[in-house]
Amino acid sequence: MKKWIGLLALLPLVTTAGEFEPTLVVQTGKMVEGDLIIRNITDLGANKTCLAFYVRTSGTSPVIQCYNASSGFGAQLTQVGHIKSQDLIVRKIVDHKNRMNCVVAYVSTPGTSPAVACYPYQYKFKGEISEAGHLHEGDLHVFRIVDPANMKVCLVSYVSTDKTRPDILCYDSTAGKRGGLFQASYLREGDLIVRKIKDAESGMACLVTYVSTPETKTHLYCYPEGSAPVEGAEGKPPAPASKR
Repeated sequence: MKKWIGLLALLPLVTTAGEFEPTLVVQTGKMVEGDLIIRNITDLGANKTCLAFYVRTSGTSPVIQCYNASSGFGAQLTQVGHIKSQDLIVRKIVDHKNRMNCVVAYVSTPGTSPAVACYPYQYKFKGEISEAGHLHEGDLHVFRIVDPANMKVCLVSYVSTDKTRPDILCYDSTAGKRGGLFQASYLREGDLIVRKIKDAESGMACLVTYVSTPETKTHLYCYPEGSAPVEGAEGKPPAPASKR
């Protein structure tokens, strides 16, 4: 027995080398505003920086927005605007390093999740946001938020129900006047509800869709009258028409 132990002691130790796995996705910052948490995630290999938004509540879901990092990595975030109107909370976050604005909307109900729209900022000075219209039709709320410094109008829609999530859509507009929202048409087929809302000041029409079940969320689909549509935070722009 001692002979075998001695032979084993003379054998070289063989170990399996682990593979090197570089970490290219890292957290490069964090911001907390009230019950909203924003984490800055950077993909060092793709020169992308991302903002992940979520609300401090059980049952929430995060939303992430990514864009090109203009120099180096990371972001420099500041809140420059805040609106609280009924159940709706809207915050405007500016990434000064990468020259981006993000408008974040969520509701103060349990289980909510945020909706986010980001766009490049046009000017160096900080631009406040303000509420410039509110439409209440049945269980649907639509708010008109203006960002005059960047010539943007954002529509935020949500349904009065627990665990709802709003939708947000921002478009170019120089109209900063209050009001101008009205319902132009209404359709109900089974559980589906469709409302056509017009922003008269900006010349935009929006279809707001949702279903009449608990915890539903809205979807915005907006377009200038007679022009191609623009989708909301969860949608994608339509593919261009094929040439014949």
